[in-house]
Amino acid sequence: MELLFELQETLLSKFDLRHTFGRLDQKVVFHTYPFESQYEGFPDDASSGVSPYGNFLSGNSCNRFFRYAVFEPVTKKKDAHAIVLLHGLNERKWGKYLAWAYKLAEWTGAPVILFPLANHMNRSPEAWAYPRQMSEFVRQRKTFFGPIQNSSFANVALSNRLDKTPEVFISSGLQSIQDLVKLTREISSGNHPLFPKGTEVDFFSYSIGALVTEILLMSNPDNLFCSSKAFLFCGGSTFDQMDGRSKTILDNKAYESLSEFVKNFEGRKSSGKLFDLLKPFGNSVFDVFRSMISFNYLRTEREGRLKSLAHRIKALGLSLDKVIPGQAIYNTFCKGQCTNVAVADFDFKYSHEMPFPMNDFSIKEKVEKAFNAVFEDASFFLKR
Repeated sequence: MELLFELQETLLSKFDLRHTFGRLDQKVVFHTYPFESQYEGFPDDASSGVSPYGNFLSGNSCNRFFRYAVFEPVTKKKDAHAIVLLHGLNERKWGKYLAWAYKLAEWTGAPVILFPLANHMNRSPEAWAYPRQMSEFVRQRKTFFGPIQNSSFANVALSNRLDKTPEVFISSGLQSIQDLVKLTREISSGNHPLFPKGTEVDFFSYSIGALVTEILLMSNPDNLFCSSKAFLFCGGSTFDQMDGRSKTILDNKAYESLSEFVKNFEGRKSSGKLFDLLKPFGNSVFDVFRSMISFNYLRTEREGRLKSLAHRIKALGLSLDKVIPGQAIYNTFCKGQCTNVAVADFDFKYSHEMPFPMNDFSIKEKVEKAFNAVFEDASFFLKR
């Protein structure tokens, strides 16, 4: 069996989203497919005068048309089954997730879909991930607003957008939900070239992707997710228990703006521009989303829905996670009354953003042991 660090190097060298097909090794191949998002979203007003950068950090023309990848095991199980892998907030590169998708495909025998959330990954301009170019915008942002804690080239694009127009957080989530509904409908109806009619769709969801998954399963749009299962990793808590202040996620100013907006959103009535965007989903998505904003808001309704899904959701948090603490995930799921929720700890230095650090060869055996434990657990739960 190829070791994790060597596997990661192999995958990085062979995976290319621009190719329609490729062989990763003798066990797993990849396909890529085009996707068109039909959701218009909330207008990101670049002319509002809040930003000194013009359209560069606001506009995003590649959010509507993009490609996504599927890792397919060569020896595929006969059961019609697919797993959607969802990533975290402010992610720009798929490299971190290649080994995740590979192992899920290998150990479950199911194809794994690496689907980008709205305005993330390859649905965002490549330049947003370039340190030299983005560092200039960090300097301009600090000049415009003064010193900002956790400001960095990695988070300046998202920080600027959410600081200026925090509604984008909601609209991007809604767009992601609608895109996943469209994808699932294509798969289950037999209109996808790789999957037969009746294919079941499950989820492995990390970080903010876990929140999107919870909303999908609890609201169940078009009854597409009646039997879907989900393994949530480093995610699943209510929004008020998260802390996105990080050099790789959001700077402090943007996070404060977003938190204030989201907290005020919980009490909004069913009217206004944002609610108009929710209309295609029905009241269920709106109510479920509001129940995930604050731990005490609509708590009875949220816990009732989560209890009904207890046999189809398994969640794993990490004790030293500062962005979405493991204890917050544990508390959100009926204050630990659900047996499929656990908090783990690793015997090496890790973080929410990098639970399996691949840049330190001195701890690679420990990292591999932890990685295998998590993905064996997830694969056993998701395997049909």
